[in-house]
Amino acid sequence: MKDDLPMRVLSSLVGAGLLLLVLWAGIPLILPTLFFVLWLGGLELKEMLARRGIGLNQPLLFLGGGLLFLFSLPQLYWHFPQVPWREVALGLFLMGSFSYELLRGADLTRFAFTLLAFLYLPWSLGYVLLLRETPDPGLGLWTLSLPLVASFATDTGAYFAGRFFGRHKLAPEISPGKTLEGSMGGILFSFLALLAYTALVREVFPFGLLELWLFSLLLSLAAQLGDLAESMLKRFAGVKDSGRFLPGHGGLLDRIDSLLFTFPLTYFLVVLFT
Repeated sequence: MKDDLPMRVLSSLVGAGLLLLVLWAGIPLILPTLFFVLWLGGLELKEMLARRGIGLNQPLLFLGGGLLFLFSLPQLYWHFPQVPWREVALGLFLMGSFSYELLRGADLTRFAFTLLAFLYLPWSLGYVLLLRETPDPGLGLWTLSLPLVASFATDTGAYFAGRFFGRHKLAPEISPGKTLEGSMGGILFSFLALLAYTALVREVFPFGLLELWLFSLLLSLAAQLGDLAESMLKRFAGVKDSGRFLPGHGGLLDRIDSLLFTFPLTYFLVVLFT
C-alpha cells in the first residue's frame, strides 16, 4: 500500500481536475460522462457478478439508465413540474425487465440483480443532473461541490487515521482493513474540510451554519456507508477491486462508491432546507 501512494495521489489529482472541468461545464459534459460511468460501472458489476454465476442484463440496464438520466434533466421539471419523471423511468424499467424475463427465460435472479444495479448506478447518479441546477444554475455548481468535498475528505481522513491509529475492526466480515478509528478519522476530517470550505465561500450557500454542520456529519456517514456497500459487493464476488480503471485506485466503482450515496442525500437535504 505504501508503494502505491505516489500513484494514488497523482491519479487522484488528474481525476479531480477532469471532474472539476466536467462539473464546471455543466449538463452538456455531465450527461455524456454519466453515460460513460454507467457503461463502465455496469461492466464492472457484470464481471463481478459473473464470478458467482449471476447474469446481469447490461443492455437493459444501459437503456433504462439512459432513460432515467434523460428524465432527470432539470428542464423537464421546470416545464412539467407535476410529472414525477424519475418515478416514471423506474416504472418503465420495471415493466421492461418483467417483460424481458417473461420472454427470455424468467431468470428472477438476473431480474433482481439488474434492478439492484439500476438503483445503485443510474438512480443515484441521476441526482447529479438535478444538483447541478439546484437551486439554480449559478449556485448549482457550489451545491454539487458539497458531496464531492465530503466524500474525498472522508476517504482521505479514514485512510490516514486507519493507517496510523487503526486498532479495532469496523466490519471485519465485510472489509477487514477498515477500523473504527479510521471511520472516526474520516468523519472528523470531512467535518473540518467542509467547515473550512464553506467558511471560504460561505456567502454562496443558501443554508445556515447549523444546517451545514448537519450536512457535514450526514454526508460523511453516507460516504462511509457507500464505501462499505461496495466492499460488501466485492466480498460477495470474491474480488479485491471492482476493476482496473485508475492506477493505484482499482476500478471505477471503487472511486465513486461514496458518491453514489452522498449525491442523493445532498439533493434530499437541499430540497428539505431550501
